[in-house]
Amino acid sequence: MSFIRESLRQNRFWLRIMKEHALFIRLGLPCDRVDLINEARDLEILFGNLLEIACQFTNPTSDSIRRFNSRVIDALNRIITFKTIVLNELITCQLGGANYPLLIDHIRREAIRFRTILIRLQNNIVLLPAQNALQEEIFWLRIMGDHARFIAQLLDPSERRLVSQSQDIAEEFEILRLQAKDLESMEAPRTFENWLLPENINRPVPPDIGVGLPNAFVTPRLKRFNTEVIDAVRGIRDFKQTALKLIESCTVLSIIPPLLADHVLREANMALSDLTIVKKELKETPI
Repeated sequence: MSFIRESLRQNRFWLRIMKEHALFIRLGLPCDRVDLINEARDLEILFGNLLEIACQFTNPTSDSIRRFNSRVIDALNRIITFKTIVLNELITCQLGGANYPLLIDHIRREAIRFRTILIRLQNNIVLLPAQNALQEEIFWLRIMGDHARFIAQLLDPSERRLVSQSQDIAEEFEILRLQAKDLESMEAPRTFENWLLPENINRPVPPDIGVGLPNAFVTPRLKRFNTEVIDAVRGIRDFKQTALKLIESCTVLSIIPPLLADHVLREANMALSDLTIVKKELKETPI
């Protein structure tokens, strides 16, 4: 995978997403929280400026992209901190407004993943194909399931059929996500063991960690599962396309703004792009 090409692909997509996250948070904040509103506005400008720079690259060098990635990581540190402040105040009942706690958690997960991707690129960290596949699948399955739940909550209750359809889609993604977690513990058991360790070990990893466990490995079932995930994401992508058209034509009752509908549609297309890359990598991996 080309360092330059993948860095630009990730930045050109996720920088716009981060900019819109700041906007969505700002619009959902109570009017008396001027401090949070101003920070959200500053973050929106920051990520908008970074997006402009990312789109202006024509024949960049590895060094110029590495420097740019560092700037983006600094910005991500700032927006992750901001989202954490907002989420912590929400879940401790110190903040009102119209932002769901799960929404803030959802968009913080996206920022954390974006930062991790850039850190991997900066340090040439490459995951094993099975580990990468399962991480991509678990991440996107949860994101798509969240989207379906948000859509169900933001549609007018009178839109009973669409609400029901959204809830059914969310359930489908939850089943697939749980199946992915099952496959992860079967085929990437070191990931499961690492999950059981404390957040901060503060010393070298004990020597018995990983004993008797294989590195993440690819199986025919994992290849088939990736195809099932792609099919499910195509399904919700088509659903989102229809929803966007209904919202833009004012033929559905909801409180979903067109930008938000377009935002989640773009994320479904990015999921398909990422999962298609995974499919190619799995296909080329011997079993």
